[in-house]
Amino acid sequence: MKIDEKEIILKPLANEDVHIFSKWLNKDYIYKWFCPDGEEEKEAWLNEVKNENGNYNHMKHFMVHYNDITIGFCIYFDCHFEQEYSQEMYGTIFEENYAFEIGFCIGEEKYLNKGIGKIIVKKLEEKIIEMGGKVILADPSEENIASIKTLLSNGFVKNKNCDYRKKLK
Repeated sequence: MKIDEKEIILKPLANEDVHIFSKWLNKDYIYKWFCPDGEEEKEAWLNEVKNENGNYNHMKHFMVHYNDITIGFCIYFDCHFEQEYSQEMYGTIFEENYAFEIGFCIGEEKYLNKGIGKIIVKKLEEKIIEMGGKVILADPSEENIASIKTLLSNGFVKNKNCDYRKKLK
């Protein structure tokens, strides 16, 4: 199956998408990376995407569509609004609109290993550039070889374990 980049669309996650994301979080190949600390972490993800209390307005969640089929999930957020996390993960506090972290997954197995992750990262990068971002960060587990390969193929550089960065022009 040849994937046309123009057919990959990121649409803001809507309330009716939460059940799909929840279903994907239960899949072993997603659960182990998104919820390494277990069910409490899964519930935290679901609370985040529901954003019922408005605490996550600075996070932008998307569902990935290919030919009108929902196949994946992605996120970016301004690290300035996650200072404690940024200090712990990246060793620094970032000014607003400077550094953005991304995350992504392909929820439908038949779309794995088709280069879609690379397209998702590229589309997230385009959104971050539009906002004036200077650096994109990602924190995949070192065992998550597929994600690391995707990041490296998009120009990210390993800063240290679980810390991959790309400087934007």
